[in-house]
Amino acid sequence: MKRKTLKSMFCLSSAALALTIGANVMFVANGYAESTEVSQETTIPLFDQVPESTALFPETLLKWTPKNDPDAPFNVSNVPLATRVKGKKMNADQSTEAKVLSIAIVNRHTKGTPSQGGTDKAVYNFTNWQYVDTLVAWAGSSGEGIIVPPSGDVTDSAHRNGVPVVGTVFFPPEAYGGKAEWVAQFVQKDQNGNFPMADKLLEMSAAYGFDGWFINQETNVDAQTASAMKEFMSYLQVRKPRNQQVIWYDSMLPNGHVDWQGALNEQNQGYFQEGEKRVSDKMFIDFRWQGLASSREKATQLKRDPYDLFAGIDVQANGVNSRRKPSSILDGNGQPLVSLGLYCPDWTLRDGGQYDIERYWENEKLLWINPQGDPRNVESPKNEWQGVSRYYVEKTPVTSFPFLTNFNVGNGDAFYLNGTKAKEGTFNNRSVQDVLPTYRWVIDNEEGNQLEAAISYEDAFNGGSSIKLSGAMTAEQQTFIKLYASQLKVNASDTATVVTKGADEASLVLELKGKEQPLTIQGQQQALANGWVQTTYSLKPANDQTVTAVGLNVKKTESGPTTIYLGQLKLGKEKKTPVSTVSNLVFSGKTVVDDLTESIRMSWQTKGENTASYRIYREVGGQLQFEGETANHSYTLLNQERKGENTSYRVIPVDHYGREEQNKGTSAIYTFETLKKPEIAVNASSTLIPAGDTITLSATVSKSTETVNWEVMGATPQTASGKEVTFSFTKSGVYTVKATAVNASGETAVIKENYLHVYDPSAGITIENLSTLPTTTATQGSGYTNDRESYRFALDGDVTTKWCDNANDKPWMIADLGAVKTISGFTLFHAEAGGESPEWNTRDYDISVSRDGNNWTTVVQHRGNTSDSSRDAISLVESRYVKLSLEKAEQNGKTARIYDWQIIGVNQTGIVNGVGRN
Repeated sequence: MKRKTLKSMFCLSSAALALTIGANVMFVANGYAESTEVSQETTIPLFDQVPESTALFPETLLKWTPKNDPDAPFNVSNVPLATRVKGKKMNADQSTEAKVLSIAIVNRHTKGTPSQGGTDKAVYNFTNWQYVDTLVAWAGSSGEGIIVPPSGDVTDSAHRNGVPVVGTVFFPPEAYGGKAEWVAQFVQKDQNGNFPMADKLLEMSAAYGFDGWFINQETNVDAQTASAMKEFMSYLQVRKPRNQQVIWYDSMLPNGHVDWQGALNEQNQGYFQEGEKRVSDKMFIDFRWQGLASSREKATQLKRDPYDLFAGIDVQANGVNSRRKPSSILDGNGQPLVSLGLYCPDWTLRDGGQYDIERYWENEKLLWINPQGDPRNVESPKNEWQGVSRYYVEKTPVTSFPFLTNFNVGNGDAFYLNGTKAKEGTFNNRSVQDVLPTYRWVIDNEEGNQLEAAISYEDAFNGGSSIKLSGAMTAEQQTFIKLYASQLKVNASDTATVVTKGADEASLVLELKGKEQPLTIQGQQQALANGWVQTTYSLKPANDQTVTAVGLNVKKTESGPTTIYLGQLKLGKEKKTPVSTVSNLVFSGKTVVDDLTESIRMSWQTKGENTASYRIYREVGGQLQFEGETANHSYTLLNQERKGENTSYRVIPVDHYGREEQNKGTSAIYTFETLKKPEIAVNASSTLIPAGDTITLSATVSKSTETVNWEVMGATPQTASGKEVTFSFTKSGVYTVKATAVNASGETAVIKENYLHVYDPSAGITIENLSTLPTTTATQGSGYTNDRESYRFALDGDVTTKWCDNANDKPWMIADLGAVKTISGFTLFHAEAGGESPEWNTRDYDISVSRDGNNWTTVVQHRGNTSDSSRDAISLVESRYVKLSLEKAEQNGKTARIYDWQIIGVNQTGIVNGVGRN
């Protein structure tokens, strides 16, 4: 299957620094490590990263258990899979039988994905669940993990919409690092004839709460291993719960060779159905299909539903401009021959959207609906992308009372509670994404009205978003918006409420089973905070009837440009429900971001009855300050700022009507790490300048640092304060730098002896990039991907070429200057400088020098880089060989991407001892 290699993503910005004298050390971020230690002050375990989603190899899967994985509680989904039903056909072309399988890269990278969201707004917060029947959370890479369950937040949002989610088992092609031994390990039996790996897959899906596995086997193996794989899948079929599914990708044949058929045929049918025995629940037919009638016939012959086959359309690169369209799989009567499988519909955010949120929502409309943004529209011809809504009927989980939505898509620029901004800052939290409208959009404007709908982050009632209706309106003219398909049996006592802003009147419109005309109900208005208005409706007129769709009519009393926000819809009479008590709140771990900021792992106990979510508050000045919300029983509070040594946190359950049950919550006291003296590292704009010039000195310090004091004897001025200061020098010589960082706990000084070299302007010294001299070569290193990405391209002075090494955990290369020369510093240009993702920028690296190529001295230890380029100035050193060692080649991966490496210095020797000393 064509794909992009997935890379790990998450990095905490911080200033955890280390003090050193000698080597130029830059520490900016608190590093990543596998080990865990316990804080002596608080006995809360220390972790070098927040909880991450799971990514394993066969041998690590075998060792995995929920009990020995400290991140496991944060990867659980507690949201049950909702029941859903089909809505009425919105156009004559829609099929009510064919299905849609989405194989989406739901997280940016395989490894390093935060388990429960974070501060990045640009995530794949998919909401068009009404067209998807199963989601494959696609992931996997040979360097990060090939067995990847879905992150819990994705499962939460999918289950709330009635969509099952499966994880990925990805055995890559050899060209992508695939190993036959991984497949052999995976299908190996134990002495009792069981498949331990299959048992582990079932254990993980049960522990995390997702719905099965997509098996993508594209590594060439022998026939024995291929036979064992089929037996493995049959073993899964027998033992898996009824609600779980196994999906097979049309790739490997019974002889073990990978040979994509692009069809269900005699070659691959054994991985789908074996006589009376079901082997896989679904099969994804590779993109190479030419005709689908034979696959349909074969499925029928095997007594299987043809709609268990999913014809793949690859939209990863071109999205709605892909060669194949939804119409490509239709028969002569305009009905799908088999079901539709979309590979990488996350194009809407990635390749098609470039992580621009506005482009994402527009692309979502084009891919899933149509250019008109109305599923009723059938204008798009077959040579254009028609949108999934053209051929696949909408489904809805709105099947019982109560139903509550705040139109929260799971990300935003701020978080709101009851119409008031409760927490500033961008976020993503798919765990609390609501069920969004079934129809995007069905709007009927009366004469003079021109309202259009969109998801808006400008304002919200609860969460981070609302529905915005905007455009011209004429006084007293209605606009109807159809929101949800439903199947709701109404009692006379049932009620509904709608929260809006900007509408003078909002009436409820219900379509009733067996009734041609909809029922319109007027309500009673009540003003809420910040301009929001709640309208309450009695559903008595619909007593004992079934509501099949829910919509609104909105009006304005005056004509003109209009903006109306829909903030909440609640269906069902509010009843007192017994919500389970929350107890035993414990802090299970912490990550020190910097000395004033910590991310806190917390867990609590509860039976979870009648509970939709949990809100976490921090007590500040006697008031509760909102910090987060989750459907889980464990949560990580990101970037909590120290406001004292101890802080009280409270967890409060929220019922399915959106009500907080304060008396069922619980609190606990959290202790921050003891504030220590500040840490400091020093860098210079240059360490070699002519007399009369200036040098800028900068300090990277702990966040708690209040002041930085500098002393450079003989410079002008000789003392200064600030994180960045400038000194000038009238006399040549060698100067020592002293910098002192001060905070409430004390001070820390760093002294860089003989750090700055000032020479006489008449000395004939020329500072240049030694990397591009004809004598400089690069012939040694850990490796490179191909001849066009070898070491030499790191030294060519061209930021459009690069050195790339994806095969080694700690890539390295050596530059040979051809002779001993004087070196004063280095500049590195990382992935982003070449137009690639900033998450692929080198994170940690060392630079060492040697005169003979055997004895090395480390002169730079740079930690926590996130920038596209980094500069390190060092005390002058004479060397011929320079070694670059990437200790962490990406923010959380291992592929080297160096677009240019400038070795700054002078093409001569004798300078180090050729100037006087101060």
